Amino acid sequence: MCAWPALGLPSKPLDGYFKEIWTTREGLPHNLIHGIAQTQDGYLWFATWEGVVRYNGIDFRLFDQHAVPELRDSGVLVLRLARDGGLLLGTASGGVVRYHAERWSVWPGAEAMPQDQVIDLVEGRDGELWVGTHSRGVLRIDSSGVITPFGVDAGLPSHSVLKMLQAEDGTIWIATMGGLARYSGGRFVAQGAAQGLPPGQAFSVVSAPDGRIHVGMEQGVWRQDGERFAPLALDMPPSNVTRMRVEADGTLWLGTVTGLYRHSPRYGLERIGTANGLPNEQISALWLDRENSLWVGTNGGLLRLRDAPFTTFGVQDGLPNAYVRSVLADTSGMLWIATSDGLGWLHDGRFGAAGSRDGLPGDSLLSLARARAGGVWIGSYSHGAVRWDGRVRRHLDSRGGLTGNQVRALLETGDGTLWVGTSRGLNRVDAQGVRHYTVAQGMPNDFIIALHEDRHGALWVGTSNGLARIEGEDVRAYSLHDFGANNVFGLHETDDGTLWLATNQGLIRRRDGDMRLIGIKQGLPVAKIFQVLEDSEGGFWLTSNRGMLRVTRHDLDAVADGRQSDMEVEWFDEGDGLASAQNNGNSGPAAWRAADGKLWFATAGGLAMTESGRIHELTRTPPPVMIEEVRVDDRPTPLQAELRLPPGTRKLELHFAGLSYLIPRKIRYRYRLDGFDPDWVERGSLRFAQYTNLEPGDYVFRVSAAHPNGGWSTEEARIALQVQPRLMQRSDFRLGLAALALLALYGFYRWRVHALQAVKRQLSMQVEERTHDLRVQAEAFGRQAREDALTGLMNRRAFDEALAREFDSAVREGAPLTLVIADLDHFKRINDEYSHIVGDAALRVVADTIRAHAGKRVPAARWGGEEFALLFPGLAHEDVLAHCERLRQAVAAIDTSGFAPGFSMSISMGVAERVGLTHHEKLINRADALLYEAKRSGRNRVCG
Repeated sequence: MCAWPALGLPSKPLDGYFKEIWTTREGLPHNLIHGIAQTQDGYLWFATWEGVVRYNGIDFRLFDQHAVPELRDSGVLVLRLARDGGLLLGTASGGVVRYHAERWSVWPGAEAMPQDQVIDLVEGRDGELWVGTHSRGVLRIDSSGVITPFGVDAGLPSHSVLKMLQAEDGTIWIATMGGLARYSGGRFVAQGAAQGLPPGQAFSVVSAPDGRIHVGMEQGVWRQDGERFAPLALDMPPSNVTRMRVEADGTLWLGTVTGLYRHSPRYGLERIGTANGLPNEQISALWLDRENSLWVGTNGGLLRLRDAPFTTFGVQDGLPNAYVRSVLADTSGMLWIATSDGLGWLHDGRFGAAGSRDGLPGDSLLSLARARAGGVWIGSYSHGAVRWDGRVRRHLDSRGGLTGNQVRALLETGDGTLWVGTSRGLNRVDAQGVRHYTVAQGMPNDFIIALHEDRHGALWVGTSNGLARIEGEDVRAYSLHDFGANNVFGLHETDDGTLWLATNQGLIRRRDGDMRLIGIKQGLPVAKIFQVLEDSEGGFWLTSNRGMLRVTRHDLDAVADGRQSDMEVEWFDEGDGLASAQNNGNSGPAAWRAADGKLWFATAGGLAMTESGRIHELTRTPPPVMIEEVRVDDRPTPLQAELRLPPGTRKLELHFAGLSYLIPRKIRYRYRLDGFDPDWVERGSLRFAQYTNLEPGDYVFRVSAAHPNGGWSTEEARIALQVQPRLMQRSDFRLGLAALALLALYGFYRWRVHALQAVKRQLSMQVEERTHDLRVQAEAFGRQAREDALTGLMNRRAFDEALAREFDSAVREGAPLTLVIADLDHFKRINDEYSHIVGDAALRVVADTIRAHAGKRVPAARWGGEEFALLFPGLAHEDVLAHCERLRQAVAAIDTSGFAPGFSMSISMGVAERVGLTHHEKLINRADALLYEAKRSGRNRVCG
């Protein structure tokens, strides 16, 4: 089992945590969350009116009374961790169910309980179970199953139980609608005014890390102090405190009927309600998971509060507008923020704002630059540029000589020259006046986007049609048309003098006069890059319309130099704390690295910030991984430590999940089938493995997980597999068959030796016939080893050998090679709605169609199940796509009336070419991913 970090939720203002919400729209069966728990394996569980659901970070799996007959009904009101690491569940009709090691069972003796709502459960130290009910008080079920009831006559203040607790010293505490009670001497003792508690309902009772009992009452929280209780603080929420959690530093999380509160020594009392992220203000459950996220169950859905890689600041924090166009820090450390409706700044941890009432342009502010005389230069959409330090000190526009009033880039150089980039040309403003640089002066375009002064004093200009360099009176333009690029959105110079250009076709490196493109073909997931920031750990941050990318400078250089064909790219979006993944560009600077190492980004949803190392700090512990499902020939198989697969198994699928809830969709997986795979197979974020036509024998499947750019978990999930042989594949049967054949031949020989010479000719003929039969049988065995029995196509083993052989040949000769993986769409419907016999008939018809179109020069195989593979050596990629399109049309035209009336056949294909790959396994991965894209895009199509 993976060791989890023992850390608390990081301290920050309550509204500064990243919030995520789940409701029935995201997969919950019901929006009221009665309870939350996390089991030792890492799964999160949620109790609802429609059953208990298990969550792996991506999928919810429901366990209701149909899936779990042991539940009396699907209304699960209680969810508690059991002492054996499993779960205890209480239902609305009085049932108590235990879950452990994938097995469900009724708690011994619980069958005799009355049909009343189970409100809470406590598993005692001596094996007994305490059951709190809605109207029948407390029931104790001892280890032998005997039930003892406790009601008002046994000392309880009320028959209606609201919460229970077993403290560290073993004392049982009961919160009821009539107040608090403790179990002592075989009966309950009410705790009231004599112990310092106010009259009224006790809604919740918890134990703090120091062992002191905390009670949530109608008007706040009371804390145990010796034998008495005292109000925890005067500034408690004026509401029923129904749920509580106490941190080691005294921070108290309070769930009420009017929202979620936090009372902490640093920030006092804070609240989250529906106005700032809570799906519903009636809190029903609280849970801190092992990655320090706080899960909040409400009557209207599930909320999670966590520390995310990014923090986004908006209007609620003091910015004038959330649509941020530019960000820049001056030499004093002041951070300036240009928005579409005014100027913001951050100083000493507080935001300020100014707008047209303060003399600033009333339209959108586009660009910023440091001002040597103090303050900041600000470029606007239609009113030119101003220098502002609390008031406008200078105003530049077309009336004062600028080529235009739309100012997208500003730069004040070391000699005091101010460069103003507009949509109608570049302007140089100095003591001699204003000088223009337009197409007439040699610029590649008049639309200026970015400015940068290099270490030698030369000015680099990014435009909407290429790059320019101005040094002294010399203007030189650089076309980027060879790369298909035109817009230069951002410029970044590294310590070795290399200039990096952010363009609409990716990143361009300019070093010693040589330019190299790193774009989609080189591994970037998006083409349009706005800004480049370099962090303190050697990483480049690239902004885009679809989030931030982080790539190491080493990888970028290696790809640009041709020393490696791909690179690791980290991708950050709304799931990482961004209010919007859309970064702004086309003016700037739209990203900035401050002196303290913080990275700031201008986005359409606010000002985003992260810190170097913060990304990997949150995911430093590799996630544990669980095998969730095994499917044999498309049928689910119960999970066991060892599985025996029947003879003739054609297809094996294993589904798994990494149990981290921070960035679950970005978890990477690798797996290996010992006895088949020579090495680990890395499949990115794909969560399943598939094998077809495995030879009889013993195997062990292993899988591990990792966060992006993190190390692999040493704790692997594994399962042993044994594929049973057919009768003809058993060695003892083969030996017996061989011995029988030898014995028959010997007898035949003896009989013929003593036969008459007259029948010698007949003997020879019979020997010859029998020898022929054995040869035919041997050839049949040979075909069976390399041919799919159902379709007559190559099997996976034969095709793998052909793929490896052709791949090596293509690499040596520099020849094209294309792999196609195809999958019949909705094939499961044939098996479900017709029969597996009809499914086999459909596979044979499709195989015949593929064979007819492939010809003799194109290897074709049944890849497994309803999947097929074709290999096109020496054929151009566009010709392969055309060939596949004809095949797709041929499959769609198959007449199914003879075996599946009313069903229409279609096929999806992923077409991957070898270019840039060094191993045929990577070609398979690429084809697999393209096939997945074809499926996701609607099926019945060719993607490549």
